[in-house]
Amino acid sequence: MIQVTRMERTKNIPDNPCVIFGGFVKSTRLQNRIIARQAASNAGMLPSNFSKIEHGALAPPQDAEKQKKLAVAIGIQLATNLASEFFDLAGKASKSVPVDLAEIISREEALPLLLRTISNKRLGKTEIERLVSLVRETGNSGENTST
Repeated sequence: MIQVTRMERTKNIPDNPCVIFGGFVKSTRLQNRIIARQAASNAGMLPSNFSKIEHGALAPPQDAEKQKKLAVAIGIQLATNLASEFFDLAGKASKSVPVDLAEIISREEALPLLLRTISNKRLGKTEIERLVSLVRETGNSGENTST
């Protein structure tokens, strides 16, 4: 009988977004030296559900406040690049718009128009990166251009 290692069994399986998110949650929690039970309690979750999230057996919560509580419970400060990565992975795992972006989109009236325009034009990665650079430049120097 031929022995098949775990790596060989899983190398042809497409990446599962819930497993990727769960791995991110677990590795972040461990880097911050937080015990799983404590993280679950701080997130307002049952330890069994927290474990299922870390193992990719349960999708992240869809509710924005619950996602934020989970992020903070594993040691992520909100409004950081790490928080953005957390919300992006959670969005992929739950097949939804990342909750931080949904809040921004609902707050800024013109953003849905901008996003639909970009989508309709079918801009490629290079064009989108140029657009991001333009917006960053405008944000830095365009503060007082309306006077």
